[in-house]
Amino acid sequence: MYLTKDQEKMLSGEYGWAAAKALELIVRVGGAMGAEELVEVKHAHVSGVSYTNVGDHGLEFLSDFYAKGGRARVYTTINPGCVDYSGLSNIIDNDFAARQMLVDNILQSMGFKPVHTCIPHYHRPPLENEHLAWGESSAVIYANSVFGARTNREGGPVALSASITGYTYKAGLHIESNRVARVKVEVPAISRGVPPGALGLWIGDHIREIPYITGVKNLDVSGVKSLLASMAASGNHALAVLNGITPRNTYRVEIEDKVVVEDKALEEYLGDDISSGDRVLGYVGCPHLHPVELLKVVELLRKYGPPRKGKLMITVPREYAITFQSILYELRVRGVDVAVGTCPIVSRLKEKFDVVLTNSGKALFYMKKIHGVKARIVGVEEVVKCVCRGFKS
Repeated sequence: MYLTKDQEKMLSGEYGWAAAKALELIVRVGGAMGAEELVEVKHAHVSGVSYTNVGDHGLEFLSDFYAKGGRARVYTTINPGCVDYSGLSNIIDNDFAARQMLVDNILQSMGFKPVHTCIPHYHRPPLENEHLAWGESSAVIYANSVFGARTNREGGPVALSASITGYTYKAGLHIESNRVARVKVEVPAISRGVPPGALGLWIGDHIREIPYITGVKNLDVSGVKSLLASMAASGNHALAVLNGITPRNTYRVEIEDKVVVEDKALEEYLGDDISSGDRVLGYVGCPHLHPVELLKVVELLRKYGPPRKGKLMITVPREYAITFQSILYELRVRGVDVAVGTCPIVSRLKEKFDVVLTNSGKALFYMKKIHGVKARIVGVEEVVKCVCRGFKS
């Protein structure tokens, strides 16, 4: 692999042990991916920072890098941890607060922004064709598909190393010739009210190439986010070309196959049936709520009243506790459980629920897998309506 003089100095240890080890990891991964050179990144986003994921071994790994000089050279954000720092949630279990704080303090001391969110584009929207090193599958696919940026799906250690060095390997979606949509996916079902999360789970399950998806031009922010996150959860997608949404000069189209997705094919991806006796958790905020979605939830609570037939939880970035303090206060007054800087996927729950009702295919996928509960996908309004007025209102 070709390295510049600056990169050779870094690899040889002139910039310290941490930078050398971090670049060594990137070079090794890049070599395995067939990369011939490295590329500078403008923004790193590190996932896998929840103590429930990394444990004591991960904490020791981070401590070692920090103690030996590991510091962010580029703008770096971090994913949610397992603690609700606002103390507002009655559902998220904060038993690991002390250990999570150790993780977070190390990352912040290394120069990482403690945003604790899976929507880093809220803090810094990437530019078209800008090279990133992002972990968090839902953030990666959103960056590539909506903003037209260039990032692979990186594990936590690679994203961490990219932050410390300022470089990543130039392979995968960093190269234009790999950003080619080869399967056309026609989606007449979206116009008839099928939740985008169910479609995303189906695509992730059935399509292996980069898809060119039609019929999604009219999706709102929530719909696009849910569609992409669900694809990344059930499959290995990091880029989907959304007709009318994905910036045109960030991909090529060379269609080799075509698939038409009908309603019937999506039925099994809607999730489990719900009975009137189930203890229901309505959950919106996977990935974290965009401000537009947050206001939508407020509007729906004003329309349907407070939760009476189940509990309703939302999850939001840490910054919202200050920026949208009055809105979160209103939601709490209306009986909504608000979790800040975390989510049920990377944390533990104080309560046991029979079923999770959500607009998110990603939440369905992981809640069933991690917490062993039934789950069903419906629209945002249906989530709120059901936990406020019941299933047959």
